[in-house]
Amino acid sequence: MNVRGLNRLFKFDGYCLEEAIFSVDLVQVRLGRDGRRRVRCPHCGARARPEITVTRTARDLAFGPAIHVLIFYPALRVFCGACARGGWITPREIDSRRQVTQRLLHWAARLARDLPLSQAADLLSICDTRLRRWDRAVLTAHLPAADLDNLRTLMVDEKAIGRGHAYVTIVLNGQTGELLHLHAGRKKESLKAFFDTLTDAQKAGIQAVCVDRLGAYVACIEEELPDAEIVFDKFHLVRNFNDVVDAIRRDEWNKVRKAKDTVGAKFIKGQRYNLLRRPENNSARQQARLDELLAINEPLSKAYVLLEDFRDTLSPRYIGYAAYALKTWIATAMDSGLDAVRRFAARLKDRLREVVNAIRFRLNNGRLEGFNNLIARIIHRGCGYRDESYLFLKLRQASLPRELQVPVSQK
Repeated sequence: MNVRGLNRLFKFDGYCLEEAIFSVDLVQVRLGRDGRRRVRCPHCGARARPEITVTRTARDLAFGPAIHVLIFYPALRVFCGACARGGWITPREIDSRRQVTQRLLHWAARLARDLPLSQAADLLSICDTRLRRWDRAVLTAHLPAADLDNLRTLMVDEKAIGRGHAYVTIVLNGQTGELLHLHAGRKKESLKAFFDTLTDAQKAGIQAVCVDRLGAYVACIEEELPDAEIVFDKFHLVRNFNDVVDAIRRDEWNKVRKAKDTVGAKFIKGQRYNLLRRPENNSARQQARLDELLAINEPLSKAYVLLEDFRDTLSPRYIGYAAYALKTWIATAMDSGLDAVRRFAARLKDRLREVVNAIRFRLNNGRLEGFNNLIARIIHRGCGYRDESYLFLKLRQASLPRELQVPVSQK
């Protein structure tokens, strides 16, 4: 049988195809050194003297129905008189350390990007552990470095990645959504580890940092970036006030329960999501139950109206009106007679500028919240990640444009 094109398919620099043996599920390819190529030192490029020649094996991409493709090639141990160093000469298209071709490594990384690791490993007929090692090697070698010189805005948040209190601190580029930093913990030191990697010029270029109002990040940002503006994420602010409304609901439930009103207590207890949900997202039955609750419970009625007003207050497009609307809302909240609401408004009044900055810089952590969902999916597909550095590589890969996530092999 005359098979054409195999020389091009199994073309390796400095080597020639000598033989290809095909069977049902196995292809064996034998390479030989190209006699037209001089043996040169892998370190300095001078002519070198071969000392030992051994036959090595590398695995290649599947070929037709053959799942296993093995490449046998001569590896030369040489000694260079010019630099007095020794080394091995092997095809550059083969990763001799992992005994696999570069194109198979790249294909494995592409499968690991799009499929659960266990499924990708099954397709390649290797174990999960080996696939992780291959994937890490490709990502480490080929993911582009982050552009830290042109940073203008940052998004900072925390994310739980395991059971209990396994948290990591995440930093994204506020303009591109590119992952820049991942560090264990959610303390000041976790964020400071990122700023320690920046030069003074890089820090000076950062104009704003979007962050949750709570946590230890604000103090770190003020210390490391004294000229940058802090932006309180409006989604976190609404979530914080949701907690205030829910706390009022629990207090009202406890009052009714202590009064031995089991029907009223059950009615209030089941209204949590009706209170916190947007009115347009309530069904007719849910809205009817909510209207009945607000008609008989004044504290919850006040809290609900303030919640809806607060959402609208954080939505204007003009800075001047946003500041005015926030001051008006804070004044109304202080006069509400609800202690939990007054405490929230008092804390908000002290950091009014940071809240208005969300409108000034058109910046919020909405993209980061979407990235948090992506983190959960990646961790689930990988059945968990005990190696923080590998998790960072996987998440950084997912944050980059599609064309930059995995290199396109030329072989």
